[in-house]
Amino acid sequence: MDIVLHLSKEHPELPKAEVSAVLEGEGIGYKFSEDYMQIGLLIATIDSDNADFINRLALTKSAGELVHIADNLPEIASMVSEKISGDTFAVRSESKTIEEELGRLIWEMGHKVDLITPDTKILCFKEDGKYVIAIDVPLTKEFEKRKPKRKPFFHPTGMKPKLARLMVNLGRVKARDVIFDPFCGTGSILIEAGLMDIKVKGLDINSKIVDGCKENLKFYGIRGRIRVGDILDITSHGRVDAIVTDPPYGRSSFVTDRNLENLYRGFISSAAEILSEEKYLVMSLPDEFRIESDEFDIIEKYSWYVHKSLTRQIYVLERV
Repeated sequence: MDIVLHLSKEHPELPKAEVSAVLEGEGIGYKFSEDYMQIGLLIATIDSDNADFINRLALTKSAGELVHIADNLPEIASMVSEKISGDTFAVRSESKTIEEELGRLIWEMGHKVDLITPDTKILCFKEDGKYVIAIDVPLTKEFEKRKPKRKPFFHPTGMKPKLARLMVNLGRVKARDVIFDPFCGTGSILIEAGLMDIKVKGLDINSKIVDGCKENLKFYGIRGRIRVGDILDITSHGRVDAIVTDPPYGRSSFVTDRNLENLYRGFISSAAEILSEEKYLVMSLPDEFRIESDEFDIIEKYSWYVHKSLTRQIYVLERV
């Protein structure tokens, strides 16, 4: 199956890296065509007839099953006409002219237009004289509904859902795997994992925060094992499939009385004890911290701008 992915431009590398990580986590073979990356299009040929993985993606704007690539709209319209299911269709493109012209050609072939609730939504992209056409696969992210301030329990350190989901996906996990966040805070990472049917475990040193995390998980219908405890003693939690976490830093964080660098290094060493080889630790750290570990290889590192006084470094570490 060939899938067209219209990637976000929020980061030069992470949208594509996220697609790779999700496919690897799901065990789906793939190869990419980057011929149209100038307009943010990634075409993935996957060894599966199931495109459900698309709904996991945080940094993909839209996606669909590839129909055809050609340099003239009449040829495109003929190909698309055979793929329309149901009675109605709509064309979506960044060019209003393309929407109208392609829509007219398809309408002339006997299909009805419905711009509000079409049975089939057709995506059309143009680059360097070529039209890339796909049948839309709907994405249901609803990040706005899960912003930190909309959760029952709020704390200013809460991570935004888009970044939380991205980090979970970089952990290369699939449904029913177990993910562990030892600095779980209000539960942002665990919520995004749980909504993807991933089992969750969480830990925090602050009992009030743990109670708030449980409240947030319950609000979204997610069951998890959340405890009060010290992250330097995490071996009692058993082996997990990935660790994804955002350790505390800064004035508003939950840990203020320890040397944070020693805390991070101690945590990374402890994390190695509950991850098997070729499993992943994904964590965000301040700019100034540098990871050195004999137990992990750094396979990816990205800068993620949060606001003028905060840029996170997102590390993807593989257990060796």
